[in-house]
Amino acid sequence: MAEPVVLYEVEHGVALITLNRPAQLNSWSRELMEALVGAVERAGEDGAVRVVVITGAGRAFTAGGDLLEMNALPTAEDRRRFFMLAGLITTAVRDCPKPVIAMVNGVAAGAGFNLAVTCDLAFASEDARFIQSFVKVGLAPDSGGFYALPRIVGLSKAKELMFTARPVSAQEALSLNLVNRVVPAPDLGRTVMDFARNLARSAPLALELTKKALNEAFHVSLEESLETEALTNAFLSSTADFTEGVAAFQEKREPIFKGA
Repeated sequence: MAEPVVLYEVEHGVALITLNRPAQLNSWSRELMEALVGAVERAGEDGAVRVVVITGAGRAFTAGGDLLEMNALPTAEDRRRFFMLAGLITTAVRDCPKPVIAMVNGVAAGAGFNLAVTCDLAFASEDARFIQSFVKVGLAPDSGGFYALPRIVGLSKAKELMFTARPVSAQEALSLNLVNRVVPAPDLGRTVMDFARNLARSAPLALELTKKALNEAFHVSLEESLETEALTNAFLSSTADFTEGVAAFQEKREPIFKGA
């Protein structure tokens, strides 16, 4: 029996989702994309999960779309559905109520680059590389690249990276705010999982609503943002987690949040 193309495990409040086609550099077949959307949605609904980590098996994070499968699609409608499925990964990550962290353990090319920057946070190994490789195979960026990349690096730099498809080192990615931290390769897994477990101890409702408000931040006015802040905190200040947070502050101890 073949191994699953996406692995899913939960420990200490963290769902670890691993793209599992290492021989193909974890490239996105339709099977993998469907499984990845399902895994992210499962983590979002799983009461035992407070933080999600996405990584790749073997030496790559993901090389993006499976070009051989893509090239074999018989009709324009089949190809459209393939790219729309890739886009569903982007919306699944965005809409997941839990923080999603990319653990970039190797090359992140094409859609893999865009998956990494779609995640709420990204940690990269020192030998990771990021490549907007689309034009090298006669394609335009997908998986939310046109949306996310200019917002992170600015329009001119996004054009440069997309037009040239040049590799970006982990250190340059850090300087461009594509990743939050660069870690020596042997320490990447431990560093990310320690960070995720610490984050999992935070108040889950506060994290969820903070993520939602930040995702909307570029689309609302200051007045709308202030109203969101007021409504959000009016709700959060009525929760048991807020009561626990205040008690822990007064008692000088770590709070134990329940998500209620």
